[in-house]
Amino acid sequence: TRRSSDLDGTIYAGGEDGVLYAIGQGGHDLGHLFLSMAIGSSYTPISVDHTGRLYQQNDGVLSVVGK
Repeated sequence: TRRSSDLDGTIYAGGEDGVLYAIGQGGHDLGHLFLSMAIGSSYTPISVDHTGRLYQQNDGVLSVVGK
């Protein structure tokens, strides 16, 4: 699992299932987003920029999630 967090303490994790998960304080599921490929996704890090956008690579495609 690849993971990162933002200033609010939300943990973002990308699984081998191709899904990007958001986990809030206390372990609350804040939602998830299927990115591209579910089987054999490479383990690449998630990055959070200064505006709160998330960057995640899946199946060779860079996805940007956020405002």
